[in-house]
Amino acid sequence: MKAIAENLEIGNEVTTYAARHSFATILQRSGASVSFISEALGHGNVNTTQNYWGGFEDESKRETVKALTAFKKVVK
Repeated sequence: MKAIAENLEIGNEVTTYAARHSFATILQRSGASVSFISEALGHGNVNTTQNYWGGFEDESKRETVKALTAFKKVVK
């Protein structure tokens, strides 16, 4: 994954966790059911997926707030 990221000139660290997170996030935002996502991730129980998902949403909210409060100083 590191070699692919370097080849694509992705500056951030790329991990299997990030790939799994992206996969689940794209599915969820595309309207896939939690049960489908759970099966796709290999979880034996939908509750596992829901617990796993809760942390993602918190992270997404933090990133959204960060973007909303990233004020740039205007120089005249």
